[in-house]
Amino acid sequence: MLSMRRVVSVGCRPPILAALVLVLAAAQAGCTSPGRASAQSVGAAKPRRGGVLRLIEEAPATLDPPLTTTVYESLPVNQIFDGLVALDAGLHVVPSLADTWIISKDGLTYAFHLRSGVLFHDGTPLTSDDVLYSIRRVLDPGQKKRSVAFSYLAVVSGAMDYAAGKRPDLPGVDAPDPLTIRIRLDHPYISFLEVLAMDGLRVVPRRVVERLGDDAFGRAPVGTGPFRLTEWTQRGLRLQSNPGYFGGAPYVDGVDILFMRPDETDQGAARFDRGEVDIYDVSTERMDQAARDPRTRVLRYQELTVSFLGFLTGARPVDDVRVRQAAAMAIDRDALVKQTPTVRRAAVGILPPGMPGYSPDLKALPYDPARARLLLSEAGHPGGRGLQPIVLYNASRSKASLRVRERVRSDLEAVGLRLDVREVTWGELTKHTDDHDAPAFVLSWIADLTDPDAFLRSLFQSDNSANYFDFHDDKVDALLEDGAREMNPVTRAKIYREAEKRILEMAPLVPLYHTLAVVAVRKTVHGFEPTPLGIASLNLEHVWLAVDDGAS
Repeated sequence: MLSMRRVVSVGCRPPILAALVLVLAAAQAGCTSPGRASAQSVGAAKPRRGGVLRLIEEAPATLDPPLTTTVYESLPVNQIFDGLVALDAGLHVVPSLADTWIISKDGLTYAFHLRSGVLFHDGTPLTSDDVLYSIRRVLDPGQKKRSVAFSYLAVVSGAMDYAAGKRPDLPGVDAPDPLTIRIRLDHPYISFLEVLAMDGLRVVPRRVVERLGDDAFGRAPVGTGPFRLTEWTQRGLRLQSNPGYFGGAPYVDGVDILFMRPDETDQGAARFDRGEVDIYDVSTERMDQAARDPRTRVLRYQELTVSFLGFLTGARPVDDVRVRQAAAMAIDRDALVKQTPTVRRAAVGILPPGMPGYSPDLKALPYDPARARLLLSEAGHPGGRGLQPIVLYNASRSKASLRVRERVRSDLEAVGLRLDVREVTWGELTKHTDDHDAPAFVLSWIADLTDPDAFLRSLFQSDNSANYFDFHDDKVDALLEDGAREMNPVTRAKIYREAEKRILEMAPLVPLYHTLAVVAVRKTVHGFEPTPLGIASLNLEHVWLAVDDGAS
């Protein structure tokens, strides 16, 4: 199952309504050590410098932060660029380009002080003007593609009018001096600091972007991060260590991100066996073999993710809500996950376990083939007669995902719904979903932050770029707006559960399962710390490579 965005409660989240909160690196004691997302447990061995870490993933379309839409873009972007703040391995907010910040008592004003002496990869200094430019750029009315971060900035004063071209300035963000950036909100937002850690809001150098233009910058990015891009070929990306990184030079000399070939269905396992990559996602077929491999450590961790069958609600025949509901009630999710019970849990809703607002008592439309057939009859299509096939775009290559697709096809056909499966590349699939011309698609969505908005607002608010379903509902929009404004966690969770319940009833998607990620890591690799936000949240500057003593 291919993933779109990366999408656990945040301990030590700075209290929004405290009386003038001064957030310092020292104030985060008990959460993390200073700097960007540091590795906490690398064992007793002393970290060693040198070597090249080798990864494998799908090829990105761009490395320009506000244009990223997939985890395959986010992973390299997060190594090349920094944000004002970051999330550590425990998903705590920690300083990054900003070393301190002050939040007003009413939670409406954030004042960030930038670290002095931070340099972009081209040797030019970071200033608050670059930060101001980066935020404005996400909201730019001329921006050809909206990042997920765009919707979260709606809370910034004047942001939506600026984005709509109704005003030339952005009053909610200013830079009073070269090392200070101020952001003013229309209302408090409990997760705003986490928003500023998103990859779509990483800081870019204004002069370079304006000189190169968006397209060229996306292929030749310049950031402040621990690695800089030195090569982009059909084979992959080469990232080189930034020795002048403000958080300290990375341990490895570089990172090679190799691209998956169209004919590869093993997620990189064969290349791992040949010694060409150091880390790969383990398929269900490889789990026992990986566990027995003396060269390998197998890591298992719960991701904040949901895999689903999505529908473009304006496309025939799924423009009829009864057809979508019939599809939802035709699929046996419990039988689906029995194919891979150790890594998948049947989804009862959209929000995954561990996400604030999640409730095991919330139920998606139940498995009920008889009711599904009745719904099709009520829609004027008994037994599916007269219904055109549902065109499903599919880009997954793994054998397990293909089994899932065939099980879904079988369940749908049992009630009279036919699928017309179009096999496409990952790039083609993202273009179809971005262009809103995929009648049906199977994707995984991974949270960007530990907030229900990472799923419900991002995917289902009417005007959001990630609303691949063209789902529009005034009541859901109102509930999501109420949830964004609510500061009481208990009340807020109730609001999101109500919104989620209504979305499930209208069936723009069928939640299938939540995933336990399984990753094989060569034993020479240390400091590799995946989080529930998936691979895109990795901070590779803390990874180091031991000398292979030949024991494996």
